[in-house]
Amino acid sequence: MKDRLQIIWDKRLVGTLDRHNKGRVVFQYSQDWIAKKSSPVSLSLPCRKEKFAPAVSTAFFENLLPENDTRTVLAFHRRFDKKDTFAFLGNFGEDCAGALSIIPEDQEPDFTPGQYENITQELIATLDKILDDPERYRLYPVMKHAKLSLAGAQDKLPVYIKNDQFYLPKNSGSATTHIIKPINAGFTDIPRNEAFCMELAQRSGFPIPNSKIMKIGGHELFVVDRYDRQEINKEIVRIHQEDFCQAMGYPAERKYQETGGPGFIECRELIDEYLSNQGVTNRFLFIRMMTFNYIIGNHDAHGKNFAILHNKGFELAPFYDLVSTQVYPLDNKFAMAIGQTFRLDRIKEHSFKKFARDMNVRPKLLISLINEVCEAVKNGLDGLIAEHEKNYGAAKIYKDLNKIIKSNIIQLQSFLR
Repeated sequence: MKDRLQIIWDKRLVGTLDRHNKGRVVFQYSQDWIAKKSSPVSLSLPCRKEKFAPAVSTAFFENLLPENDTRTVLAFHRRFDKKDTFAFLGNFGEDCAGALSIIPEDQEPDFTPGQYENITQELIATLDKILDDPERYRLYPVMKHAKLSLAGAQDKLPVYIKNDQFYLPKNSGSATTHIIKPINAGFTDIPRNEAFCMELAQRSGFPIPNSKIMKIGGHELFVVDRYDRQEINKEIVRIHQEDFCQAMGYPAERKYQETGGPGFIECRELIDEYLSNQGVTNRFLFIRMMTFNYIIGNHDAHGKNFAILHNKGFELAPFYDLVSTQVYPLDNKFAMAIGQTFRLDRIKEHSFKKFARDMNVRPKLLISLINEVCEAVKNGLDGLIAEHEKNYGAAKIYKDLNKIIKSNIIQLQSFLR
């Protein structure tokens, strides 16, 4: 691999990435992209002729890559330093979040659509190993030489699914359509947890991609449709998107407010500035989703778990990664402070008064929005639990979710009286 990568968007050269020191990257738009007044790849990388500094370039592109243990495993198997962002992008950037495809400059892009390899049996064999030892095994072996990347710390894999068979793309012209997640070390019920929370949000009126539990070879997988993919004329087309951290120029290690990442004020300002055609509506929607995360006990709703779609303008992307972390013995701090506190047990009535100011809404309106979500969740909760137990079988996770959600609603509404 040479020290330059090409960035492709809809079969066009957007620009290039050059290797900088310590594996960082420097981004520059192509002259043709600038001349045709094309869209920027990020709100943090507006179209211009000059190169972008390594810090801002790396912040955006590193946010396309996996984190923590997944990153370590991938780097080990491909034999490069896990801190080498340039090497990661060159090895795994062909199919990632949004519309960009990242390819070494010395390779000719293959835009032929529909080129996939069936990996169903390999997937089952890997899931067998994960079930036996989830601490040791990951989905990585299924990837073989596929160049795929998803951000985040959780073990997951982008795939193309057709007729209940699982495929990986062979080239940059063939995109994935779904994301699959297996059981997690210590949290074997996490696929059911996420499937339940996603469907509960959907039934409560939120824009949520379709998701479900799929059974394959005796294993349960959480499967979610990619909202950044569309089928047009029998071809899977990538739709560009970026998460809030990318849009605001925060590196992945600063996705949590407590470590210097965005909080509710920064998110609201981003929505007001760039989603102005629906600014107030989207601000209200964001408040409602914050309420939903509080209700289900999702303490991991950080800046990378909200996104903007670049689709004939800017729009707030459907919500994703909705999981109750409160059902597990994990840190009970929220990713973003409500008022001035990150801790669930320290939230008081005055916390929501400050939150109303942060979100630039009247307290009475905030109370109305919060109560609206509480009632929607209460109306759908018992019925959805019954459906999931009927479809997937009874499990302790449903009792835990039921208890936590009802308790959080009672606590939340007590602050608003």
